Amino acid sequence: METGEPLDHDGPAGAAVVVGARDSDPARVAIACADLAGLIEIGGLGIAGAGIDLGEGFVSARLAGAGGDRRDAVLAALRVLRLGGAWRLGERGATLVALFGVTATKPVGAAAEQAIGEGRWGAVVLASAAAELLGPEQLVRVLALRAPDGVEPVPESAPSVLAANLRRILAPYSRPRRVELVLDLWARVCAGQVAELERERLIASHDLSVLESLRERHRASAEADVLALVRHALNGQLTMLSAVHFRPTWHSLYRYSVERAIQDALAATVLLRAAVAVHEVGVVEGIARVRGEFTAVTALLTRAQARKPVSRAAESAHLAGELPPRPIDYVRQIEARIRQQPRDRAFERFVRARLGAALAYATVVMERCETLLAYEIPHDVVPEEWSSKSVRAWRRAVGYTAVRAPRDWGVEPLVRHRSRPSLAARLAADPTADPVAIERASDLLWLADLADAMARARGHAAARLEPYYRVPRFETNPPRPQPDPLTPRLDSIPLAAAGAAQLLALGASAPDRCRDWAQLCDALVGSGVVASALTGEFEVDDAVLAHDGVPVPGTGVRLQVARSASRLAEWSDYMGNCIAGPWYQDEAARGRSILVGLRDDNDVLVANAELRHSGDGWSVRQLAARFNDEPDPALRQAFHVWVATLRVAEPEIDPVVALPPEPRVRRATPNPVRGVGPVLREAARKAMVDAEPALRELAALAGDADGDPKSLTALRRSSADRLTELCVEALAADPAALPRLWAATGIRPLAVAVEALEPALLARYPRLRTLSDDAALPSKALRALVKDPDIATARSMDLVAHRVRVALGRLAADGDEAFSSALIRYPSSELLCALILVTTCAPAHRVPVTAISAPRATTVPGFPVTALDHPDGPWQAAWPAALELGVEADLHDREFCWERIAERGLLIPAAWVESGGWAALWSRAHTKQP
Repeated sequence: METGEPLDHDGPAGAAVVVGARDSDPARVAIACADLAGLIEIGGLGIAGAGIDLGEGFVSARLAGAGGDRRDAVLAALRVLRLGGAWRLGERGATLVALFGVTATKPVGAAAEQAIGEGRWGAVVLASAAAELLGPEQLVRVLALRAPDGVEPVPESAPSVLAANLRRILAPYSRPRRVELVLDLWARVCAGQVAELERERLIASHDLSVLESLRERHRASAEADVLALVRHALNGQLTMLSAVHFRPTWHSLYRYSVERAIQDALAATVLLRAAVAVHEVGVVEGIARVRGEFTAVTALLTRAQARKPVSRAAESAHLAGELPPRPIDYVRQIEARIRQQPRDRAFERFVRARLGAALAYATVVMERCETLLAYEIPHDVVPEEWSSKSVRAWRRAVGYTAVRAPRDWGVEPLVRHRSRPSLAARLAADPTADPVAIERASDLLWLADLADAMARARGHAAARLEPYYRVPRFETNPPRPQPDPLTPRLDSIPLAAAGAAQLLALGASAPDRCRDWAQLCDALVGSGVVASALTGEFEVDDAVLAHDGVPVPGTGVRLQVARSASRLAEWSDYMGNCIAGPWYQDEAARGRSILVGLRDDNDVLVANAELRHSGDGWSVRQLAARFNDEPDPALRQAFHVWVATLRVAEPEIDPVVALPPEPRVRRATPNPVRGVGPVLREAARKAMVDAEPALRELAALAGDADGDPKSLTALRRSSADRLTELCVEALAADPAALPRLWAATGIRPLAVAVEALEPALLARYPRLRTLSDDAALPSKALRALVKDPDIATARSMDLVAHRVRVALGRLAADGDEAFSSALIRYPSSELLCALILVTTCAPAHRVPVTAISAPRATTVPGFPVTALDHPDGPWQAAWPAALELGVEADLHDREFCWERIAERGLLIPAAWVESGGWAALWSRAHTKQP
């Protein structure tokens, strides 16, 4: 019974309650409470807001302060009650109105009941969220949507949040266009989830449990072949004494071992390609797709091997779990079965059983190739040029892949002297040449093909080339690329809608016409307003900032404080909320609120919160989980209690010696800004005069040849992508500007002005040194200080110089053509050293790299010769610059970086040393001064 009377209670906001008559029997109340508790355990706390009939006149409800609306509660209840229990929600018409509003016609109701009965909850939630935007006929189309098995385009989330986001996105369009966009979004999300499911199934199809036993069998087989070769070289007289005196050469031993490894690599490549093809289109069509590759590898066998029939013993060994030691044996078995047997179920079982071990074979073969080429064969016995009959025959029959074209293979050949040009360089010198005729086995492109096949077997497009010394190494299971936080993600429909709505909230304009969801998102992301809206920095109270990264007491989460708008964009991209909207940004920039995230032990973001001033402390204004769902009640309670213990940080007041008050004389409190401002202003003016040449170089990026300090403001407000584009344009127009630009970015007038202050003043105000940091200033006094025009200009130059260095580091990491060309023609020793340190310590590389020094060597070759450990040498001096360039490398852990250098040697992008090598580049850096 609902009387409208206020209730006296001490329950938390939004708590689930049972509503009934005041004089109800306590036993019956207990039964109703138990019934509601059971429903909540299954369907969550939100289910109580649906007004479920609990019998004996009792209904469920929630106290004030609950999130969402009745639509959310009714849908949650229907997931638990199903159609058979829908009567407990009231009349059928009222339930349909709660879900679809005024569009709840009879056809809509029939379509909804059919979808609910079939368990198509994604279609029901999407139709309910879009009901305000679509007509009845269009809702029926949405309710008829079906997702493939294992796909859930609309996971359990609050329909009211999805409805608000769809309203913002689709309101400008007509109803026919709205439904087309909704249906296209559904199709794209389903396609993405199907692709991810297929990738998981592909990975699961590989049997890696045989890896250890296969590794041992392959090793024993390789050792037996080596012993046979040695015995042959010694004319069959293999004794202990003859073995000691035996000196293996390329022609007596190593070329045979390499040829065997190449054959194994090609065989493993074929098995993996067949495994992927069979997974995609089935056994018959998959084997037909790679039939020619099986024939090509089988043709590599010797005549004696080819004549040898595939015995029943091989089949018995396979059934017993004893795999052949070499993958070429399985290729031969499958090839023989293709010629002899019909394509029946027995054939399919035969093929699938052998292809299941393809990735295990490839892993063992890749390990063997790396060990043989990098460690077992001495570099001084490798010929200046060597090839392979197997590679030539393979290329004539099969050719090359699209992902690893020979004209793009810039890895230096594995030959005695490292001055030989790469395959890409040789083909560039003769564009009309046939790659098959130019390629040699020493180019190791066949090894890259094996790595790419391993990567494809794990669902990746290609393997990633890792840092290496002489022999290339590959990451065959690279981490998935992180999505752009500004691009709406297609992981699910709520996440995609939240991302698009977020862009609109940031100021993006929806296109007047859009064909599909992709065109709509492209127009939103391409808006320049969005990038400029995410460059702000926030004022964070020191009392809260001190807990950044610290676990919250009583919970299993830790606090993460947002200090910039880009952090909010990252959160919003994953959480599907509007925390990166302009209102939140404005409040955080003004210091009125603090935005935080809560991460669990796996570093997964579980909730966002907004904190507000409350007297002399803080309180939680909002706390929401992903898609604005309600967080765990225990987490909510513990977080509220902990926030209540925080206090607003007291403003920093420098100690002042108390003096006896004089009669009728009032003394003003010393102001740090007044005390430091005039001195720092004068020092900044002097530093800017000295920095005028550097100012001209930086202002030239903005198209100002006169060096107007106002250009610094425009550069400082530019996004990172825009600043990178300006650097590319400047270097493309004048490559000789690179050394001058690098030198100009080392001039920091405000840092110079601060260091010119009296030591006593710096000791009293140590935070003055943070004025040049590219981060939010930590106190109001400093923010007031930089409002002075002279100090502001000097700080802008410091920040622009730092950001230009970051942009140059990004260009180097991306292998930008204009930057690489400028660096090769006009190298600077300081810039080279810094970039090489960053490249060596980077966790991953987007361009091929090569080593210029041996692992664990402290001497770097070239003219002049340098030493890594020399305290006054160029490498030690380059660490500060490397810290600014290496935005993706952790260079603060110096000990870890030295371990990487010892492990890999110094690494440099291969494109920089293709013409003339490292010695020529390093020599030009010391002789050519533009």
